[in-house]
Amino acid sequence: MTKALVQAGPELRVRPVAEGAVIQLRDGSGRVVAAVQAGQQLALSAEADRLLTEGIADDLPAQPWWVEARGAETGPTGKDTAGVVRRFADALVSRFGGVVWEPEPCLDRADRILAGSTGHPAITRATDKVVLAVQDRPLVPLSTWLVDAIAEHGRAGRGFQLVTPAGSRLTHALRSVLGNPMARWVVQAPDSGYYDGFSGVPLTWHEVAGFVRDTTAAPEDVPHPSFLERDREWGTQILIDLKVLHPADAGLRLGRSVEFLSETMGGSVPALWGTAEPATLAWDTRDLTALARKRAPGSSWFLFTGPPDGLRTGSVRSFAGTLLVSRVPEGVKESITLVVGYQPGEEPDLSVLSTLVEEFTARGVLQTMSVHRRTGRSDLGSDSRWSGPSLPLGLGIGVEGVSSIGSERVLSAPVQALTFGPRLTHSVWYRIGEGIEADSQERFRSLMAHLHPGGPSAARQ
Repeated sequence: MTKALVQAGPELRVRPVAEGAVIQLRDGSGRVVAAVQAGQQLALSAEADRLLTEGIADDLPAQPWWVEARGAETGPTGKDTAGVVRRFADALVSRFGGVVWEPEPCLDRADRILAGSTGHPAITRATDKVVLAVQDRPLVPLSTWLVDAIAEHGRAGRGFQLVTPAGSRLTHALRSVLGNPMARWVVQAPDSGYYDGFSGVPLTWHEVAGFVRDTTAAPEDVPHPSFLERDREWGTQILIDLKVLHPADAGLRLGRSVEFLSETMGGSVPALWGTAEPATLAWDTRDLTALARKRAPGSSWFLFTGPPDGLRTGSVRSFAGTLLVSRVPEGVKESITLVVGYQPGEEPDLSVLSTLVEEFTARGVLQTMSVHRRTGRSDLGSDSRWSGPSLPLGLGIGVEGVSSIGSERVLSAPVQALTFGPRLTHSVWYRIGEGIEADSQERFRSLMAHLHPGGPSAARQ
């Protein structure tokens, strides 16, 4: 690593940060020119195929080392930081073998907003209110760069904004993080304008607040025309949000609810897990539990993925998810999200959803389970294109929730209830529809209004 860093630029200064996990290269003025992460060994080389490009793992060993380097965003007239990174990578591969991958640039770098350098290698610009990260690659993962930047600046109360080209996609893990109200996905359109990647709302730059809604946009340009373009036929994605609660027992094994959920919906237990992407660890509930215990009483957030394309057999589908483990007064809570992909024209088997409620009720852990359906890529990547609304399929409520609301009210809801468990201590599953009906949202709002009269609006629920 040291010899490769010398090849990157003998005149540059080396500065280790994050206890040596990241090496920064700085010029004579002290400005960050590039940064290199310490190598991470992948449990499966196919993770490189998922995050970089299909077939790249063909020339790699089964468990290769992943080393990622980034150059500062200095703009078209600034220092050739890409050349610095390229020299480092070439030197490393010439000594140890492997493959160098560099994405084809797609962003218009003439915009001064996208040029800059801060003390953090992933952050291009920082204001008092927000930080701006620029990612110019086809698929943008939740890398350790971004995890660290979001955590560091989040503690300081700053929002996080990510800029990508219009052709970029997000992984499920990164999309989950960008759903935070303090975050925003900013997309540079082919006309060099900007819009919100989730809503299509045109955006403009504000020197303090970062990218904000462009109130001067003409009505015909809302949403941005690029947001309405679609370049492929999409399939279906089923999204599940599950919350389970366990007693705080010394023998508790976390991740078992993830396994049952993944096996039922995706056909397999997860293959990989980690705290960022690439997911470097082979799925193991013992290791996951040990790490969560080490971090307790603080919360732990993990991501997981199903078997990669080349290793899927039979009915195993593409799936990914996240797991948040929290210590609460009642015990240990697992908040799980799962997204499962289906090919165009393929219809999901929705009859298994009630099986999930029944099983988690039998285990005595179910709090709530909500299920939605949306149009999307079968490979689970999220495009900055309009794909229609996410429509509700069903809602499950555990025994404690039913008791809190009242069994009589639960069973008299405007959506038919299916119960599981004893008559006096039962859970309930509401099947709202197939996720394609025009009145799905209205039925869901009516259900929530019935269950929580006088509470928050159904839209916010």
